[in-house]
Amino acid sequence: MKTCFYCGRELAPGQRCSCRDGAGTNTSGQKGSSGSSAASSGSSTSSTASSGSSSSYSSAASGSSASSGTSSDHSETAYSSGSTSSPFGEPASSGKKRFTFASFITKVRSIFPSFSKLMRPVMTYVWHPVSTIQNRSQVVPVATMLIVNSLFAVLTSLMVIFTSATDSPFLGMLISLIFGKTDLFSEHPVTAFFIMSAILWLCVLILALCFTWTSRLVNRKMTFLRALDTVSISSIYMCFADALIFFSVLLGSRGAFTLIFVALVVMGICHFVSIKQDLVLRDDVAFNMLAVSYLLFYVLAQLAVTILIRIVVLVR
Repeated sequence: MKTCFYCGRELAPGQRCSCRDGAGTNTSGQKGSSGSSAASSGSSTSSTASSGSSSSYSSAASGSSASSGTSSDHSETAYSSGSTSSPFGEPASSGKKRFTFASFITKVRSIFPSFSKLMRPVMTYVWHPVSTIQNRSQVVPVATMLIVNSLFAVLTSLMVIFTSATDSPFLGMLISLIFGKTDLFSEHPVTAFFIMSAILWLCVLILALCFTWTSRLVNRKMTFLRALDTVSISSIYMCFADALIFFSVLLGSRGAFTLIFVALVVMGICHFVSIKQDLVLRDDVAFNMLAVSYLLFYVLAQLAVTILIRIVVLVR
């Protein structure tokens, strides 16, 4: 009787035991099941890892967002605390704004827009005097010159008549020097106003004529209108001086007319900058030209004023 070598089962002649086939099947099944369990365990492990990584990422993101929120809170707190400080780094007092001249000008412009627009060309001669004089248009504005010089003549005449009643020693000396001993300003103020306005306009024209003549001495050719434009620039600063003198006299000052010295100095600086720029002169040449112009103006103005006063006296 033939038996199986592996399992000991009796076999018929020519029969083959299939115990090995079942063992292989069982083994392969066990291997497959173990492989699938391993794959499932691996996938579960990977899913666990991915979920862990995602959870760690989300926790990291939440941590970063929390930190960014904290930093933004700190920045907002710093900004809110810094906004109470002044522009110069000094802490401003609570409930009060620090006064600045720029904010005052901005507020005035917002309240009076038309007046600010009208005064803007004039104020450039205050904030940026040299650059405004040097960069002014080569086309001479005749209408502007007439308005500025007329305003200068009117304001100066009104200021002289108004301050003549204050017995200012400097003003009395100037009146005696130009007109002699006269009661024209006290007894005939309207006549004195027109005479002063005419004299001032005559002085403006004589000074422009002097600039035109002396420019030939330095081998340059300045037109009369350009010279008159140069005088008009100084007339703007003389108007400012007239306003300051007028308000200081209203406040009770008797010697306020001495502010005219400051205006004369500013006038000389304006002429120097303008003539040097227009005629392309060196500093020494421009200075000598102005000196000769002022001396010539003094002689011609004294002669013209004397003639005008004689004419007025004869007419009266």
